[in-house]
Amino acid sequence: MVFKKINKKLILVLIQIFLNIFFIELNASHNTSRYFPFLERPAEYVTKRTSHVSPSLFITDASTAFARGGGNAGIPELYGQYDLRDVIASLQQVKGPTYINPIERERGPADAWLDKSIKFRVNGKIKSVGLLLNYEQYLKISGFNLKMKGVSFGASVPLMQVNTSDSFVFNPTGSDNAVQNLRDGELDQLNRIRRTVNDDLGVLAGDWTKDGLGDLDLHASLNYNWDHKWLMRSIDLNFRLGVTAPIGVNSDVTYPSSASFMGDGHWSTYFDILPEFELKQDWCIGLLLGFMYQLENTRSVRTPVYQEPANFSALSIRLKTDPGMTFKISPYLSAKNLTDGIDFHVRYTYLRHNDDKYYDDRSGNFVKSYLNQDVGTEIWTGKNLTQKDITDNIASKANLTRWRMHYITFEILYNSKEAGNNWVLDPSFFMTYDYQFSGNGSCKTHQFTVGVQAKF
Repeated sequence: MVFKKINKKLILVLIQIFLNIFFIELNASHNTSRYFPFLERPAEYVTKRTSHVSPSLFITDASTAFARGGGNAGIPELYGQYDLRDVIASLQQVKGPTYINPIERERGPADAWLDKSIKFRVNGKIKSVGLLLNYEQYLKISGFNLKMKGVSFGASVPLMQVNTSDSFVFNPTGSDNAVQNLRDGELDQLNRIRRTVNDDLGVLAGDWTKDGLGDLDLHASLNYNWDHKWLMRSIDLNFRLGVTAPIGVNSDVTYPSSASFMGDGHWSTYFDILPEFELKQDWCIGLLLGFMYQLENTRSVRTPVYQEPANFSALSIRLKTDPGMTFKISPYLSAKNLTDGIDFHVRYTYLRHNDDKYYDDRSGNFVKSYLNQDVGTEIWTGKNLTQKDITDNIASKANLTRWRMHYITFEILYNSKEAGNNWVLDPSFFMTYDYQFSGNGSCKTHQFTVGVQAKF
């Protein structure tokens, strides 16, 4: 019987998997967040048909972002630039004619600042620390003509503490001439008006700190291995099919600086393929290819009325989101056992996320979002929307959801088995640094990880 051939060790391991999923913090690597990298380690794929557990600690740090179209931007500006005129227009559309423009409250109904572009830079920082664990269980079951060789299953999820912050700096060069060359007292007044506007929005500045889990990752892997094939010492071909469940922390509409830990509430599925070629003993090249598809979801979020950034909009509605596909390509080189069990890995990773699509399906009388604005609507004095305005704005908002990342990863690993040590579980200790050297529409995040992989 098949079940009689499953020994006690396997049963204990399966129980351990269950306990790990629900009581221990695990490492999730598949992600579509433009704030945290979570790049997959090839060593988690090329298992040589062994089971392993990989606990590790990580820290991430980011203080700027790669702007859409080039250059740098503040991290909260990934949603768009903060223009006081647009934010006030959002408040007026949502709150109606009873809402008095804060500039008018402070400076009078005929002031030159009214309905003028007044831009601020919104700088931000994101830091996180976390505990990660990746568990992979290799299964080999036979009997009744059933053979499962090279099959393994894994489950993972991270535990993180994330701290974000934002700060505002007036940007005179990008603003209207009416607010050029402000005196110190006028600049203080302008900042006071901006704080009043944010209070009216119901958003909070300063630090946002959150502890919690990321998304749960469940996957199945298939490994093929050939020795001395095609003039190579060995060839490994690895496939992985998985799904992530959205149990992680989402962004907070009250804090514009907040960031989703992972998929921002979306279920997702992914498929990866990784061929690795050992050209000669201890020298390997490989290529990780994959894509990730997120399912639609509908939840309450801030949604622009027109041009204002989503995280500074006065309109909060249930919005349906259809995320774009995420693709990755990651070639790497491994030099193993350079001296006394020391391995070195270098890897390049390219990540691309396509445009998200949004649907405002509300019916009846409601404040319109940028998705269903009417031609002729007066947004601010002297600005009546044309069809081109509406179409171009929708396209501009969609472009903000597209991003790219370019990472270079360095890893040093100490393999106790290669070093000749007869240690329990043959542990390998690794130290990894992920450096993002380029990007577009993404947070410029660097990550440092230390951990151990133990095989059994």
